[in-house]
Amino acid sequence: MKKSLKYKLKGSSMVEVLIALAITSFCASLAVVIYLNLQKSSLPFLKVKAIELAEQYMKESLDHYSLFDESYIAEEFTVKKNVVPSENFPDCSTIRILVFDVSKKKIHELETEVFNGSSQ
Repeated sequence: MKKSLKYKLKGSSMVEVLIALAITSFCASLAVVIYLNLQKSSLPFLKVKAIELAEQYMKESLDHYSLFDESYIAEEFTVKKNVVPSENFPDCSTIRILVFDVSKKKIHELETEVFNGSSQ
């Protein structure tokens, strides 16, 4: 006596699997594009901190009228201040603040013109 076993196998057809794969691939590629755009458009924390430091040292230089080349180390940044005579105006100087990270990569640059004449 032979027993006949009838198993009903359920599975997905190849077409269904390919459609699911295509939908998953599309969603994954869309997520990667959105993630990369978010990274480009938002300022990272280090860049924001570098901008704050550059503005702080520029304000100090203008308040104290400090027209000397100086270098500072603040947290994980190196801040360099360069003062050079202005190219366009002989009685002015250009103050340039450069902020570098630990690997000496320039993160931010701030520049302004200052009048050198004495106030009368």
